Amino acid sequence: PFECGLIIEMSTDTRAVFFSSLTIGLWGLWSFWGKMALERKMAPPAIFLVETLMTTALAIPVFVALVYWQKSVLFSFNRYGVLSGAALALGVLCYYFALAKGRVSIIVPLTATYPVVAALLGYALLGERPSRAQWAGIFLIIMGAALLLSSSVGDSER
Repeated sequence: PFECGLIIEMSTDTRAVFFSSLTIGLWGLWSFWGKMALERKMAPPAIFLVETLMTTALAIPVFVALVYWQKSVLFSFNRYGVLSGAALALGVLCYYFALAKGRVSIIVPLTATYPVVAALLGYALLGERPSRAQWAGIFLIIMGAALLLSSSVGDSER
């Protein structure tokens, strides 16, 4: 497993929850600020470009630091990492086109259902077997998306 030396004292589960919590907060800000940029007439491709530049500006020093801590990071590239990056980039661009036309209160939670796709692919292609409770959670995510869509039909923009 990867260890960079930053958070050695935390257990693996605690680290996962810690980084998940940071992700939730940062992605919440990302979604909100993206909508604010759109509301102030920034075009989706322009937001995409700025995000790509910011990601690159942050990724390079982080990558260099991680290579310093764990040399094997440098040689761990594979095609799935490239495919993941391509899917992320295209997904972010599509996300902004959707957000430009829709309400943040609908689009953000709706696009946040993407873990269902990952869970189903994990089941079909990786042999992962979710528990009954986890299947129930996946079902609830799907039902939540259906509720979001059903309540947004005919609603005004605001």
